[in-house]
Amino acid sequence: MTAAKRLYAPGPVPVPPQVLAALARPVIHHRGPEFQAVFARVRASLAEVFAVPGDDVVVVTGSGSAAFEGALLACLPQGARVLCLRSGRFGEKWAGLCRRYGFAVTELAADYGQEYDLTRLAEELRARPDTAAVVVVHSETSTGMLHDVAAIARTVREAAPDALVVVDAVSSLAAAELRPREWGLDVVVSGSQKGVMTPPGLGFAWLSTRAWSSTEGLVPTGYLDLRRDRELQAAGGAGSTPATSLVVGLDVALGLILEQGLEARWREKERLNRALLAAGAACGLRPFASRPSPAVAALEVPAAAGARRLAAALAELGVHVGGGQGDLADRIVRPSLLGWADRHDLMLLAGALEAAARSVGLDVAPGAAAGAAARAWEDAE
Repeated sequence: MTAAKRLYAPGPVPVPPQVLAALARPVIHHRGPEFQAVFARVRASLAEVFAVPGDDVVVVTGSGSAAFEGALLACLPQGARVLCLRSGRFGEKWAGLCRRYGFAVTELAADYGQEYDLTRLAEELRARPDTAAVVVVHSETSTGMLHDVAAIARTVREAAPDALVVVDAVSSLAAAELRPREWGLDVVVSGSQKGVMTPPGLGFAWLSTRAWSSTEGLVPTGYLDLRRDRELQAAGGAGSTPATSLVVGLDVALGLILEQGLEARWREKERLNRALLAAGAACGLRPFASRPSPAVAALEVPAAAGARRLAAALAELGVHVGGGQGDLADRIVRPSLLGWADRHDLMLLAGALEAAARSVGLDVAPGAAAGAAARAWEDAE
């Protein structure tokens, strides 16, 4: 019999049954009062989840990448100098995107899975006083690293007070502590298919007052004009036809998150991921990131076993996880409990990791992974 498929990747993620039921409702008209009421509620709930209650969060029908592009174009003039912090595939992606749009890009790199050198960051900013923005990925999903955005923002404020702090929170929103106002962030973007437990297709962007006022005139894009969309959405409209059914599903997902409580959810995701890392360690899989993100457990696989072989062994068991990307393709696997998951999923995934590890030749005692996960879960209580 074919194994049932279970998705434990860091996006897209499993979504709650209540969200699936909402997605199956009859489609509603995007200009009618029913959708307008849902959309207003979604935008208010998103502001709560972004920890910026009362502020505008712009919703884009597109991915988190679409929201990121729109946010850059809304707050930076053409040709502006941008410092991109790069320590994984997504940091590299944003540097490439900035170049494509004609920004003057400089980069500060850190080794995969490691922190940035904040002294070097300050030196780079002082050497280039015309830097208009610093771009950083909060949760670098490709390496499992959670960067200290609060410390990075403090460094930027001290070394280059006029530079905007632009944050990719695609996999950290509703999973890791994120406080845009308190930390002095200017732009935060995310997407629907990760911590907010909705299928792919929606992007979100919050901009500070300073970011909204940083440029004037027309934004050099039509579809991704967040300045236009901000005004229209505040009035209950949209710049183009939104993905109405996804918005209806998102309304339900955000309600579940806020019912649990944002800080309680941060703690739960941290606890689940710590226990998952412990399960991996019991299988001989070393945590790859020096500061693990609660969104994903990046686990380094011994070369003799091979990360690709381990991921394939998990897939044979019906368990689908993220694999390594680029140079890490045969070094790490990336299981995740970011979506609709609890400690029962933790134990299932721990058992699957153990079985797959044994199948690729790793010496793992029966029950070791589940035992390690259970102890880590209880110790974090």
